[in-house]
Amino acid sequence: LVDGHNCVVFVRSGQATVGAEGQEKELGPAATALLKREGTTLRVSATAPDTKLLILAGQPLDEPIAARGPFVMNTREEIQQANLDFQRGMLGR
Repeated sequence: LVDGHNCVVFVRSGQATVGAEGQEKELGPAATALLKREGTTLRVSATAPDTKLLILAGQPLDEPIAARGPFVMNTREEIQQANLDFQRGMLGR
């Protein structure tokens, strides 16, 4: 991992532990761990057969987040505009 980047671990199925030695957290199916931005090592271990994980990491955007329904934008006004565009059939064109 890149120091200062975001990292999320999502357990699609099975079980896993995430975290530094002695500080592990057990994650079950559909559980999510949002890791601290410090460090460059991800310590994860499957604790059940056929465990499937989704690991996402990237540079943080540090932008505001507004979410409502299926839309995620930066402001409430952008959400309102997206809803209007959707209702008018303007999305996907």
